Amino acid sequence: MTPAGARRADVRCAGGRIAEIGTDLEPRGEPVLDVGGALVFPGILDPHLHFALVAAPHRTADDFASGSAAGLAGGVTTFLDFAHQHVGESLTAALEARLEEAARSRADYSLHLIVTDVSAGQLGELPALTRRGFTSAKVYTTYRAAGFYCDDDTLLRLMEAAAAAGWIVMVHCENDAIVEGARQRLLREGRVGFAYHAQSRPVIAEVEAVQRVLLFARATGCAVYPVHLSAGASVRLVAAARAEGTRVVGETCPQFLVADDSVYATDRAARFIHTPPLRSKQDQEQLWQALREGGLQTVASDHCGYTLRQRTDYSDLTRVAPGIPGTETLFPLLYTYGVRAGRLEVSDLARLCCENPARTFGLFPRKGTVLEGADGDLVVYDPSAHGTIDDRSVRSAAGYSPYHGMAVAGRVAATVLRGEVAYDGTDVTVPAGHGRLIPRAPVGRAMLP
Repeated sequence: MTPAGARRADVRCAGGRIAEIGTDLEPRGEPVLDVGGALVFPGILDPHLHFALVAAPHRTADDFASGSAAGLAGGVTTFLDFAHQHVGESLTAALEARLEEAARSRADYSLHLIVTDVSAGQLGELPALTRRGFTSAKVYTTYRAAGFYCDDDTLLRLMEAAAAAGWIVMVHCENDAIVEGARQRLLREGRVGFAYHAQSRPVIAEVEAVQRVLLFARATGCAVYPVHLSAGASVRLVAAARAEGTRVVGETCPQFLVADDSVYATDRAARFIHTPPLRSKQDQEQLWQALREGGLQTVASDHCGYTLRQRTDYSDLTRVAPGIPGTETLFPLLYTYGVRAGRLEVSDLARLCCENPARTFGLFPRKGTVLEGADGDLVVYDPSAHGTIDDRSVRSAAGYSPYHGMAVAGRVAATVLRGEVAYDGTDVTVPAGHGRLIPRAPVGRAMLP
C-alpha cells in the first residue's frame, strides 16, 4: 500500500534495506514471510510521543524499551521523542542526556529539541545539531509552572534561526493566560473533577495560539507543525494558511477522532485526561473531513503513558499529569474508524502515517515508503481479523488503554524493521537497544507534504 494505491508484489530485503520489488521473486536463501491476504504498508512513523517523560512530580510508566515494544506491536517502526531543554541549559547537553535514555529503544528513533531558553546563545548550536541530523524543535505556549513554557519573543527568535537552519518547529498551541484563567476560576469554585476537564482548556485557547503561530510562520518563513489539533476552527486556519503558501503541516491524534467531550460526563473520564481535551462531535467530524481532503497532513499518537493509578489517586484535574498511552493502537484505530467506516481510503493511511511524517521530518525516502533503497520497514496488516482493545493485552507499561472495550477491525500480523521481523503477531522479537538513531535531513519546502 502506498499513497498512490495498491500494488501486488513481492519485496526482498537485504542488508536492512529494500533490495528488490517485483512479481514472483524467487527466494535466495532468505527467510520468507507469506503475507497472502494481508495488506503491506511502509513502517508506521509516529512523529510525536513521550517515553520516560518527567513533569514533576510525575513520570510516565513507559521508558524507551517498553514504549517502543508497544509501538512495534502496533506497526510503529520509527518514532520521534523529545529532549527537554531546561532554562540555562545548552541544547546539546539536553540532547546528549536524552540520547542515553533513548539508546534502549527497540525501534528506530530520533529526537526533537524542546526549547525553553535561548538567552545564552543556544540558537548558535543549530548548525552543528543540523550536521548531526537533528532538524526539529518543539515549543509549548503553555505549561509555565511545569517548565515547558516558551514566551513569544523566544519563539519568534527560534523560528527565525530555524528558518535559516532548515528546521521545522512543532508547537503545542494553547494560550497560557486563557488556560490558567479558566483553571483558576474552576479551582475557586471547587469544580476540579474530571467532568470539568474540557472547560478548563477551552477551544479558544487553542485557536488563538494556532493563529499566532501561523502569523509568526508567515513573518519568518519558518516551517511550523501545530501538534494534536483538536478543533475544526484550528484546522480551517491551517488549511487557509497552506493555501496562502505558509509552510505549515497540521497534525491530529486518534483520541480526537474516536471520542468526544461527552466522555467527561461518564466513568471513562479518567481515561481521556490529555491536553488539549476532547472536543465536540462536530469538531470530530471536521477533523475526519480534513484528513480525507488534505486539510490535515499527519496523525500521531502523542503517547504519554501515565497509569490510571496516577489519575485516580488525585481525581483532581489541577493535580494530575495529562497524557494517555496510544502508540500501539494508532494504526488499528485509523483503519477501523477511518477506512472501515468509509471516512478514509486505505491509501490515505500510507499517506498520513508513513510518507507525510517522513517527509515532514527529513526522513524520506529512507523511511515512510516501500521503494528500493529504503529501509526494510514494513507492516503486515490482516484485515480479516476482528477484536476488541483490552487493558489486559496492551504492552504499554501504563497498563491500560483509553480505548478499552472498543472494537477494532484487522490486526498487525507482523512488523518488519530493517528487513528483520521485530514483531511476529504475538511477541516483540527484538531486544532493548535494537533500535537505531536515524539522522534527518533539513526540511526543504519541496519535501513538505
